[in-house]
Amino acid sequence: MSALGLFPRTDSDLLHALSVPERQGDYPRDSRAFVRIDSSLRVYWHTLFDICPGLLELSGADGLAIFRPFMSWAAEQRLSLNWTYYLWVDVWLQQSQFRQQLTPALRYSLMGASAARWATGDRSESNGIILAAANLPDLVCAWKTRSLEGAREVEQIELSEPLPTPATPFGFFTVTGRNLEEGFPGWTDVPR
Repeated sequence: MSALGLFPRTDSDLLHALSVPERQGDYPRDSRAFVRIDSSLRVYWHTLFDICPGLLELSGADGLAIFRPFMSWAAEQRLSLNWTYYLWVDVWLQQSQFRQQLTPALRYSLMGASAARWATGDRSESNGIILAAANLPDLVCAWKTRSLEGAREVEQIELSEPLPTPATPFGFFTVTGRNLEEGFPGWTDVPR
């Protein structure tokens, strides 16, 4: 059997490993599979730390003390790393060795990053998303852009009359307008 038969030849053969850092060690550093997994992981790394650089203050300049354990946990939990990615990072951080270092400002930045990602990726008729954390007082809202030249808007809102607390670490609801005048429909759990 040739050495070529020992290693995956296409990305579909590597799909199970593209977001799991420890799987990279299954392949020699000079193999195409190792490089492909590394490239895939870099996308997740940059998606996290370029948008929320305050996390690097917790974990060190390379971010690996947060990134690798989080990605392993996310794989074990079978989490989708879509717009909810940053919210799951927050959930993991609250269970990690970094929990005492988490500040409300950093947590709100993670919520804002999730809301912004929703606003750029959602294709429903909703125009905005409202996020709440069970243990933070303010809401984070994001609104879709109104034009090609426009930018999404993300804001932190303190309500004069607080809404009920979500039953899970985070709750959300969407709105069709660009305000909260539609009323409170109740919290939806963040999808896994």
